[in-house]
Amino acid sequence: MSVSAPKPHVVHVLDFHGDVRDFESLFRLNEAAYQEVDAIFADNGLASMVVSPSDVHIREGVGGKYLELFANKMLPFKLSDATEAAWDHFKGVKKHASNGSIYEKTAKPYTIIEVFTKELYSNNSRADIKVKQVVRRYVEPDRDVVIWMSHVSPTEIKHKMLHGLAYHLRGYALTKRSPASTPERELSQLQFCSLISLDQEPGTTYDPVNARALINFLIGNTVQNIRNHQDRIESALVDRALQEHMQ
Repeated sequence: MSVSAPKPHVVHVLDFHGDVRDFESLFRLNEAAYQEVDAIFADNGLASMVVSPSDVHIREGVGGKYLELFANKMLPFKLSDATEAAWDHFKGVKKHASNGSIYEKTAKPYTIIEVFTKELYSNNSRADIKVKQVVRRYVEPDRDVVIWMSHVSPTEIKHKMLHGLAYHLRGYALTKRSPASTPERELSQLQFCSLISLDQEPGTTYDPVNARALINFLIGNTVQNIRNHQDRIESALVDRALQEHMQ
């Protein structure tokens, strides 16, 4: 079964009036993900990557338990500008321009919880999914790390290929000063890494064809999300630079 690129998502925004305690497991996973950022970026090569030969890399995790997608982009902007543009993107609603959003700041600094629904497409297949997500920013002296932990579950399935669709997504956006910087010009690097693991519901089985189609679909959706993040952050930096130049 071939899988087409995802169509634009139809969004249903939810009013979040739930208990923050419902997100405790995602908070714990987010903290654990931060502790592992150096090991993950060293293992996939992002830690030492300056110029990337392609925009998004894909590989399978240890034992085939998860998929990993990562990307590196050089930005001709100062680190201070790049880190703020990245956080402005992730703390706001524009990152969901194709996915929909609802967000609420928590008492913790640089922390956002989100609940949103969206429709996923694959050829004539469609699934309505619900996403619970915790986004946190970790500020360090020489870099910024934004991490989002998401749990995705189905609300309505329109095709058997997507039956039981449930997965966890761990996403990183790391901004740092590029080693290619010179005393005359500071450059930044914007690096993304997303890890997807299927959360198979009890009693759910996938035949090989449907399993591969489902995985290909998730890959296509994640690649597009990474590209959207890159483009929107870079566009914000360009717009800000133009505004400053015209003042």
